[in-house]
Amino acid sequence: MEKNLKIVLVDDNTDYLFTMETFLQRNGFQVHTADDGQKGLDLIRQEQPDMVLLDVMMESLFSGFELCKKLRTEDDLKHIPIIGVSGMGDELGIDYKQWPDFEYFSPDAFLDKPVDKQKLLRLIPEIIQKAKKRKKRPKWKEKMDKDWAQKASLSQ
Repeated sequence: MEKNLKIVLVDDNTDYLFTMETFLQRNGFQVHTADDGQKGLDLIRQEQPDMVLLDVMMESLFSGFELCKKLRTEDDLKHIPIIGVSGMGDELGIDYKQWPDFEYFSPDAFLDKPVDKQKLLRLIPEIIQKAKKRKKRPKWKEKMDKDWAQKASLSQ
């Protein structure tokens, strides 16, 4: 795994932020944290991280769902891989993997809390590699895809 990869961790639980920040730093990552969605967006814009670890169910107006959607729509940020995390499975009895909503919430991966830290360490380089391949897509192909999508939406 590459050393010194930069991760932005966004979660409203300060205990979780501290625990995960410490764990990731001890495993060679540069970690920046934010305790709400707006601070997270500002930090992501500033740091341009290699990856975002994002809590889905933050108790703020700008939750993880909205932050993920915002990241996916900004040209300078949409290439950044996102791992969504949540305890909603335990709290609400919802299994995100069984009921994903890719239009509204489209992380590259999803982990339930409490996060299996060894699984996270295996997942990070995997999704960063996939994101790098996505980013290398030639501009002319991206433009062609957008043109086709636009034509398809007009014909409906």
